[in-house]
Amino acid sequence: MKRTIIATLLMTIIAMSPAMMDAQVRFGIKGGLAVSKLSFDKSMFQAKNKTGFTAGVQLDLKLPLGFGIDGSVLYSHRNDAFSLEQTTYRRGYIEIPVHLRYGISLVGLNNFIVPYAFTGPNFAFLCDESKNITWENRSMVTSWDVGFGIELLKHVQIQACYGIGITEAFKKVGLNEEGTVISGKDRCWTITAAYLF
Repeated sequence: MKRTIIATLLMTIIAMSPAMMDAQVRFGIKGGLAVSKLSFDKSMFQAKNKTGFTAGVQLDLKLPLGFGIDGSVLYSHRNDAFSLEQTTYRRGYIEIPVHLRYGISLVGLNNFIVPYAFTGPNFAFLCDESKNITWENRSMVTSWDVGFGIELLKHVQIQACYGIGITEAFKKVGLNEEGTVISGKDRCWTITAAYLF
């Protein structure tokens, strides 16, 4: 799986290389709220929406014809709560989302506001977790992001993103006498603001 992901990223970079020669490169800072909920493969548990946060840095490449690529390195703090357990579980990730973006040109308004849509993979590496957790967390989680946003005055980006878990975030073994295994994937709404220099 990891080899496939790396190969896909390399092929994308190589394919975009000619366009990147004309790219405008910008750096920025980014932060916001993340509302996460776990999706289980069995109906033994019900998860609740819990709020966390995310913050980090962003690299933005503006390409011709309204396209762009943005990549970030973010710390993401996620909280999880389950209906059958009163404990809130905390997980911290270093996230690396890589998004392909398309901006919609509004005649006469491009210097003020540009709406855009984006999609792409998000790679999250576990770096922190609750000490009393009884679940086995995965060290790397992959999801697919889709979202939309607006860019204001060529420097401020405000966006909403929905991340759909591709790989399992965790699993738990031995919930009953049969040793049932239950696993879950992340579902996460993120609302962020970025300032690009």
